[in-house]
Amino acid sequence: MPASLGRYEICGKLAEGGMATIYLGHLHGAKGFGRTVAIKMLRPECARDPNFVAMFIDEANLLAKLAHPNIVQIYELGEENGQLFIAMEMLFGESLAQIWAECRARNARLRGDLVAWIGARVAEALHHAHELCDTDGSPQNIVHRDVNPANLFVSYDGHVKLLDFGLVKAVRKVAQTQIGVVKGKLAYLSPEQASGAPIDRRSDIFSLAATLYELSTDQRLFKRDTDEDTIHAVREALVPDPTSSVPDYPSLLWLVLRRALAREPEDRHATAQELARDLDGVARAQGSIIQTSTLAEIMGELFGKDRVREISLLRAGALRTEPALSALRRPLLEAQEPRSSPSRGRRVRSPYLIPTTTEPSIISTAIQPLESRRNRKLQHVAIAAAAVAVAVVTATVTVLWQSCAK
Repeated sequence: MPASLGRYEICGKLAEGGMATIYLGHLHGAKGFGRTVAIKMLRPECARDPNFVAMFIDEANLLAKLAHPNIVQIYELGEENGQLFIAMEMLFGESLAQIWAECRARNARLRGDLVAWIGARVAEALHHAHELCDTDGSPQNIVHRDVNPANLFVSYDGHVKLLDFGLVKAVRKVAQTQIGVVKGKLAYLSPEQASGAPIDRRSDIFSLAATLYELSTDQRLFKRDTDEDTIHAVREALVPDPTSSVPDYPSLLWLVLRRALAREPEDRHATAQELARDLDGVARAQGSIIQTSTLAEIMGELFGKDRVREISLLRAGALRTEPALSALRRPLLEAQEPRSSPSRGRRVRSPYLIPTTTEPSIISTAIQPLESRRNRKLQHVAIAAAAVAVAVVTATVTVLWQSCAK
């Protein structure tokens, strides 16, 4: 680990993924000015690969063009002694993967309208990226390609951030993806992405919807025991109706997610902005007003001790020691395993955290197709209607018979 990079002092390692490592850095400026930043560097083995280097540069150039409150901000792409690095916004909070893990530890799940509100903020960020144009006004046709719970972040003050544009697809890139090469985490790919077919912005819409489905149901959607089975499940895109298995699941949320999870891209929302509007409509339909302060309260309940610990470590300047840094592991690159938390079973107080009675599980591979479920529901409705009709006829005949008898 270098002691410094350019203007930044490197205080310690925060997280490590398959391609890059994140360090905590500090910028020392004139007259006591300072700024805490996250420093992203390629792993040594990746730094020797021209394609990884090109992807790294592409990510920096793209982030520099994106200015949105729900997208992590970049400060600069620098180079020191041949070492490329990205200095970016330092976020204090948790990924949705870790939030989900903490909810599991407490035997709870996020309420549907809260999931919809979070999803709307991510959809707005995606739309901003999708709409990016070059200086001459030509669309860049950006596709994130890696929307999943590990790359969606919630700060302790309730702000939602979209992370990691390292796998982004755009018109003008130094690094080009070979045909048929699958990018992104398998369980959150779109069907066309899993098949190696051409993709557009609607692929990100599918991936976001899959994430929101899992968060709101506390169940895995396409994840299976093997990668091959997972890919097959994604390609089939059979999505069970959560209103029949999850108590009090919002029917409006299911209507929105069902469309966004359509197997064929043309059957989904045309833009992420359209999805954001529908998700905000779901959140408003519940009758409560959700905002960043609402999410901040929930983060305080779930991670209150972690937040206090991080802030105290920063203020005390203890970040120069590895034991202190180990307490600041940030899930910026990879989804982490659920932490063995002593909070398991602790009573939840927020109305946006719904207690669950069963452990979350992977959905069985024997998922009944949606059409079969819909047909079965129609059959139930038909039977009920027939029963009502028989009752009405019987009552009418009885009344007429009594009248005749008189």
